[in-house]
Amino acid sequence: MTIMKNWRVLVCLGLIFLGGCRVAGPPLPPPEASVREVIARLHSRQEGVTSFAGRGRLILLSPERNASGSASLKGRFPDSLRVEVYDLLGRSLFSLATHRGDMELLFPREGKYFQGPATPANLAAFIPPGVSLPQALRLLTGDLPLSPGDPARMRYEAETGLYVLEWLNPDGSLRERLWVEPQTYAPRRQEWYGERGALLFQAELGDYAGPPPGRPRQIKVLTPANQGELRLTYKEFSLNPPLAAGDLKLTKPPGVTELPLKP
Repeated sequence: MTIMKNWRVLVCLGLIFLGGCRVAGPPLPPPEASVREVIARLHSRQEGVTSFAGRGRLILLSPERNASGSASLKGRFPDSLRVEVYDLLGRSLFSLATHRGDMELLFPREGKYFQGPATPANLAAFIPPGVSLPQALRLLTGDLPLSPGDPARMRYEAETGLYVLEWLNPDGSLRERLWVEPQTYAPRRQEWYGERGALLFQAELGDYAGPPPGRPRQIKVLTPANQGELRLTYKEFSLNPPLAAGDLKLTKPPGVTELPLKP
């Protein structure tokens, strides 16, 4: 009798164990959303955003030069940006400012101050080549730049659980691919292509803990063609702070050597 009772107990425990350890099936697809609805939500994130300011940890990688440290960033659309990067001891590594097509670049340790046009080659001191200044400003606000018009197609990607939107060039080649969170419509990842399908850059947004709500703290940009990479983790971030004109310009220290940037 004792053996039978023990056997029944073991069977019951086994059934309970199996019932509690069932393998979950694949996640259910989200409710269907129209392309227009998704695009409208993405645009609503960007509407009314005119400026930003933040502090955080910055890593810049390229075949020519690597830099890492704490960073202070301020920007105003459509073309104003100021970046200051400091080492672990709080000493300035370099500062950069752009406004209306002009650019300033200061390397205080070398005692060099550069000034000239904000060309992609000159902006490469901070912005990986392949990313335009307006695109960089949008990325630094925790958003992804959008192509004009509606995407050519949208689908749900079961492997990632994200919507995938694609814009095409007039010749039918891919121009932009964008991954969006179905529940919150938060942009997650992007690929931007140039002529003949060449990948210009990839961008990823992560850690949507905020503040402000709905904004990522982690931004990563890669440009495979020239092996450039920007990684930024915000510790402080705000949208539409009151910025004076002087907040977006560099102060040239006395005694530095002034040099022109190449056109």
